[in-house]
Amino acid sequence: MFSVHTDYGNVRYLKKSRPCDDLYIFNTYFYSKLEEALSRTGECGSQFSKLRRWWRSVDIFKIPYLLLPIHGQVHWSLVIIFMPAKEIESGPRVFHLDSLGLHSSDKVFGVIESYLIKEWRHLQKDSSYDIPFSGTIWRHLSRNIHKEKIEVPQQQNDFDCGVFMLYYIDKFIQEAPDDLTGVRPCKFGRKWFSPVQASGLRKRIRDLLLDIFQNAPPSDSNLVSDADDDSEDEEDKGKDTIVIV
Repeated sequence: MFSVHTDYGNVRYLKKSRPCDDLYIFNTYFYSKLEEALSRTGECGSQFSKLRRWWRSVDIFKIPYLLLPIHGQVHWSLVIIFMPAKEIESGPRVFHLDSLGLHSSDKVFGVIESYLIKEWRHLQKDSSYDIPFSGTIWRHLSRNIHKEKIEVPQQQNDFDCGVFMLYYIDKFIQEAPDDLTGVRPCKFGRKWFSPVQASGLRKRIRDLLLDIFQNAPPSDSNLVSDADDDSEDEEDKGKDTIVIV
């Protein structure tokens, strides 16, 4: 189940149709933090070590599906990373879903590939680590990351990117097969769902938020935060964002 956090609680609007340990959804702030860390020449190693706190309790290579929301240039898109089972001779598969095509898939793939390789190198330092892929695939992981842009239903306006990204997550969680290794991702193509269905998610979210706000206790408006950069990172790490337009 995917939740959107507000000051008053969690808005849960996706059907729970997969086991929780099959799926990990990254915080909506994560991609921008990752991009920033990777761009700091000469500091990338230390910045990446700091960033690892965001997923320190999660072994990303042992979770079948990783979902990573991307926000940039006033637009949302989605990355899905599939981690095949150990007995399958295949490396990670990275898919990019964009409802307007505004995010460069090549750039996104470069960031995600760098992320996976850095985490792979970090885990290789531990000789006792139980590798998640076959030995050959794991030893040469950097050559076994497959990337593909998926054709998906496109929004019919310039303001529905947020709800489309959420609807991609919703539909994928409900319909994704247990193994994407031999499945062409275009099965989720332009006819995956109608744009009207995705746009309708806005009303579901609005109704849930209105219900929360109308029943919320009074808030203390006098609380002020003096958080430094590290504590701001921790705050970002602990919350998710939803765009209401």
